[in-house]
Amino acid sequence: MRFLFVILPVLLSSFLLSALPAPAGDRNPALHDALVQLLENQPTSTLDMITTGIDPATIDRALLSLYIKNDNQPLWISDNRPGSRAQVLLQTLEESALDGLNPDDYQVAELLTLWDRDDSASRARLDVLLTLVLGRYVADMREGSADPCLLDPKLFAAARDHEVDILQVVNDALQADNLALFLANQAPSHAAYRGLRKALAAYRHLQQNGGWKTIPAGPTIKPGMSDPRIPLVAERLLRTGELTRQTKKSQRYDQELTAAIKKFQNHFLLEPDGIIGKKTLAALNIPLSRLIQRIILNMERWRWLPHRLNGKRIFVNIAGFQLFGATDEQIEITMPVIVGKVYHKTPVFTGSLRYIEINPFWNIPDSIAVNEMVPHMQKDPDYLSKKNIRIFKGWQDNAPEISPAAIDWQTIGKGIKRYRLRQDPGPENALGRIKFMFPNTNNIYLHDTPAHELFLKTKRDFSHGCIRVSRPLDLGEYLLKGNKKPLRAEQLKQLIDSNKRKIILLDKQLPVHILYRTVRASAATGEVFFYPDLYKRDVLLARALFARKPLSQCRYVQ
Repeated sequence: MRFLFVILPVLLSSFLLSALPAPAGDRNPALHDALVQLLENQPTSTLDMITTGIDPATIDRALLSLYIKNDNQPLWISDNRPGSRAQVLLQTLEESALDGLNPDDYQVAELLTLWDRDDSASRARLDVLLTLVLGRYVADMREGSADPCLLDPKLFAAARDHEVDILQVVNDALQADNLALFLANQAPSHAAYRGLRKALAAYRHLQQNGGWKTIPAGPTIKPGMSDPRIPLVAERLLRTGELTRQTKKSQRYDQELTAAIKKFQNHFLLEPDGIIGKKTLAALNIPLSRLIQRIILNMERWRWLPHRLNGKRIFVNIAGFQLFGATDEQIEITMPVIVGKVYHKTPVFTGSLRYIEINPFWNIPDSIAVNEMVPHMQKDPDYLSKKNIRIFKGWQDNAPEISPAAIDWQTIGKGIKRYRLRQDPGPENALGRIKFMFPNTNNIYLHDTPAHELFLKTKRDFSHGCIRVSRPLDLGEYLLKGNKKPLRAEQLKQLIDSNKRKIILLDKQLPVHILYRTVRASAATGEVFFYPDLYKRDVLLARALFARKPLSQCRYVQ
């Protein structure tokens, strides 16, 4: 979270003063003096509102300027009592847990302690604290509450949206006619976020009502078998809705319970075979507290994106192995995808899809040439010709082609990087017959694959980082619907059959969001899907979001 007031003193003189609400009620000299004393004595530290990333002295100077411009009068106290706007803010902070935030971060207990005190020192403390926590809450909702310095930059830097103008937002809050509505509007508008918020409430309700019992280990249970653990399995599935009724506490694994287990397996991206083996039993026994934490982590991730994603766009969920095409909130196409292996992680970022390439070449990356092509050639000198791969003496477009026999494959090693290995278009091409380009520094794109049998797998992390799509022709048709000259899947197939390379430009670039979401929840049905933490990014994010680390681990941004 990037805290507020970084450049507040500069902006105050230009617009903030005129926007501040005039203090209500008679002026209180004692409260005025108490405010001055607090503001001149390190209020951020005094109120225990130091946060990582910003020097508290910067915040203190900004607060001082803010209140001086307001004639050192309170912003939230009216007639020596917290006003109606203060009540609205307090209620929002008390309910911040509904959004997976921590009310302790907003000093809710301290606010409640100060609320009914009528001495000037307490009133001053309450007023300044309300100002500080307003900024922190809005910043958390707009940008995420995890401290950036505690995030692994390699995994998370590209996931965040550009910095919002938090000062403008604070100013808007002070001017808002309906502060409750203003604060509610700070949450992401995505249906996916609303679904997670609903799931968080449901799972916390389950927790308050005792959760579920652990199912003991034992032999694999197949449909039709009997096992003393079956009543516990049924009770567990009743709690999360995969089983809608339990008419009797039978030990027989019947057809109705089998269907419920298959539904549960789908919810946890397990093979939906209806067999209660080790993986399914482990998923059934995941502690409720851990599932709640995972929901909160994914709410945080949605706060990193722009809060409104209007228009047509593509989403890829790495952890769920799924691609979605949507216009506004309406999902219009979905399909399984293959993503990067653990050692070839697909990165999280946003790009703009610009064109489609039919019958593409594949320029083999250096890492693959060194680690895979060279060993293959050492074992089989005909490997490249079998795979329709040609070698060029350099990476220039006009570099001459050379024979594989001209290279000593036993000794070339990393020296192969001097050459360009290119696989020609065709059915064996690693990119398949069509790819979808959104140029980016990660060199990641969407493409077809000749290995469509891999889409039958439940867990699909097989690529070197790029994203293989299961229905490329359908995706192509979907992307080109908005073009002046749209092409249907059959027409794209005809272009492929020509075996000629062709570039098709999109009339309008389309946003592509490569995301990492380990929980998905439907706001409409309440169904919740938990996906494997493929790259252990939940673990890293939890450290940044939940750990209370010493401030010394982060350097202030000057």
